[in-house]
Amino acid sequence: MAPAAKKQSPPTLDPTTFSVVWNKIDYIVEQIGQKVLYSTQSFVTALARDLGQTFLNARGEIVSAASYLPIHTMVAQEAIQGLESYFHGEYEPGDFIVANDPYIVKGGHLPDWNFIRPVFYQGQRIGFFQAKTHVSDTGGFMPGGYAPGAYDIIAEGLNIPPLKIIKGGVLQQDLWGFLLRNVRNSTQVDMDTMLINGAMAQAEEQLVSLCDKYGVETVKAGMEEIIQAGERAMRAEITKIPDGTYYGESATDWDGKTDQPVWVRVEVIVQGDELTFDFTKSDPQCTFVNCPWGVVVTDSAISTFFIIDAGVPKNGGTLRPLRIIAPKGSVVNPVYPATVGASQIAVGIQIVEACVLALGRALPDRAMAGWGKHFCPMHLGVDPTRIDPRTGQPRRYFAETFASDSGSGAVKGFDGWLGIGFMAAAGNFLRPNIEHFESECPFVVNAVEVLPDWEGAGAFRGAPGTYLEFVAHTVPGAPAVLQTGNSDGSRFAPPGVVGGASGPLSEITVYGADGTKRPLRTIDLQPVFPGDRCITKCSGGGGWGNPLDRDVHKVRDDVLDGYVSVERARNVYGVVLESDTLEIRQEATEQWRKELQSRQGAA
Repeated sequence: MAPAAKKQSPPTLDPTTFSVVWNKIDYIVEQIGQKVLYSTQSFVTALARDLGQTFLNARGEIVSAASYLPIHTMVAQEAIQGLESYFHGEYEPGDFIVANDPYIVKGGHLPDWNFIRPVFYQGQRIGFFQAKTHVSDTGGFMPGGYAPGAYDIIAEGLNIPPLKIIKGGVLQQDLWGFLLRNVRNSTQVDMDTMLINGAMAQAEEQLVSLCDKYGVETVKAGMEEIIQAGERAMRAEITKIPDGTYYGESATDWDGKTDQPVWVRVEVIVQGDELTFDFTKSDPQCTFVNCPWGVVVTDSAISTFFIIDAGVPKNGGTLRPLRIIAPKGSVVNPVYPATVGASQIAVGIQIVEACVLALGRALPDRAMAGWGKHFCPMHLGVDPTRIDPRTGQPRRYFAETFASDSGSGAVKGFDGWLGIGFMAAAGNFLRPNIEHFESECPFVVNAVEVLPDWEGAGAFRGAPGTYLEFVAHTVPGAPAVLQTGNSDGSRFAPPGVVGGASGPLSEITVYGADGTKRPLRTIDLQPVFPGDRCITKCSGGGGWGNPLDRDVHKVRDDVLDGYVSVERARNVYGVVLESDTLEIRQEATEQWRKELQSRQGAA
């Protein structure tokens, strides 16, 4: 993706009209997501907010990206390019398109479907609405999309090229019926798809009303100025980064097959007001964790958003100064039919982390430590004690708690946020409530707790780790599987920055009812048996700055809150506390910190 020309036309709208148009478009796009969230049948969409929606102009450039998952919104331009490779501008009012093929619409794994509706005003196409979410199922040899071991991407699930399932307002029954026949939970997939189309149809009505009120040319001019505002703001921020080449790297545990780590390596090149992300040194493509092109573009942009001013608009103009180099046949640009099941979770997170670490070397005051990885076993199986009265079939479940995810790394001035999830989600994921998880599948959660001494230490510390314990109440002989293709971080800890410490490694252990103990590694599948007790310990985020520079009162507060033990406060942060009152022994602390600093200097 090469940067576009910098030439920009001057604003054509008065500020008030421009503000009204911009805010109304943002509101319309946001409302699509709100309507979907409150009506969807997919638990991942409804409860974890695994959703993103955008509005793009007729050229396929993002005008407005709602504040949902950036991995689902900022990829929209690549999706529209894939759409155009099929339809070449041949759309009509009432069209509604479904696609998920990562080698065409360039997105992540197969359960993340793209839903696209061309938008018309009086017969003139003025743009596209695009939504993306993890649907209830997309076929394949296992539910959920996170099962390692597929022979190729065909085995991973249904590969859908851009298809007009609604053409000119008319549902194509044969085509849609064919797709539904090849997915599990077809009723849910059907309901959610029609829900998204309905939400987009209502959004189109609101956009038509906006054009009626201000004139379509005024609205189109506003769309162009929104994109230009994003480009100007992004270029201005890039100029604050010193020119140079900055290196970052990050690895995922393995690909489910080779038992070797998979590395993402990037050189971020800053030249004036443009950024180049060169992934040439990354590993060759492998299995399961490969990232399609659109994921690489999106995650590179996310890393930039973490470093720059938060007020910079997130749209197509923001992407113009960014250039991506990712050789074909690499883990960051695989060749069909390579599998991509864990693309967003394994290598996708590593792209963000590697780029953030590289940019942090350019701007240490804005550097951000690594976050805890996504670390959350999925539960798949059949519960024969619960019969669906509509079908007479036993309940098939696919669920996960999301509760075992930890939080973010530290930045200068701020500790990591507890429970915010993994890096590529940028804080937009939510943890569903435990009661819903327990109602979905035969497991009971005994504990969700902060894990003491499981943070990356620093002048500003990373988020604490998370402890989760659940017990299987499955029926003997019924299919039941724990799947960890969505989990990472047992081999490589979230790194600290500017002298901060890394977080610890994550781990999963299953304790059998017979007293046996077996580790459950990431990117794996294992049967689960009645009475099995599973414990996950998810690493906290990395730290920023030397732990011996941390405010002593903050260290004491962490001890009182149960985040840090008295021993760790002394040995890592150099703070000596009274054993009974936990008051700070000021003189002893000053002397002990000097001793620890001298040891650091001698090391």
